[in-house]
Amino acid sequence: MAKYKADQKVRFTGMTMPATIISGPHPTHGADRWLIRKADETVSLVKERELSPILGKREAAAKFLYQTTGRNWAFVGDMQRDAYLKMADQVIAAIKAADDTATPLTAGDSIRITASGLEYANVVRGDVLKVVSVDPTTQKFRTAALRGPYGTYWSFRLSNEGKGWERA
Repeated sequence: MAKYKADQKVRFTGMTMPATIISGPHPTHGADRWLIRKADETVSLVKERELSPILGKREAAAKFLYQTTGRNWAFVGDMQRDAYLKMADQVIAAIKAADDTATPLTAGDSIRITASGLEYANVVRGDVLKVVSVDPTTQKFRTAALRGPYGTYWSFRLSNEGKGWERA
């Protein structure tokens, strides 16, 4: 039975963009080869070992879980594969549930600084600041921390959550 099918997207060794299977396998001396179309539209006849399937989130999570046991996903049996795919479903569901419960930062929330001098602000690790406003356009928020002669408030990037500040 063929490992890949026509029009299937695959990873080709040394390329970051996916390739598309045109046909195969074609028996040649030494190894079966597959005819592929690369992302730059060139066509190549390549060895099967240079190709790998593109994994979806579910299969990637199952593969990771399985390989943490020190075994190779390429040799997993059908029953173990199903068991690890079910575990992956539970992991993905847990992550989705955590993401769904996360609320956006709003005015009135408090944050704790975890990196002194964050974004050149006059703050130290452990400071707790009140959020004054959030601007989704600039992806920044203002705090009640006095800025001194440069302005009234310090602003921080929303993207630094967990890297310089956390919710208090």
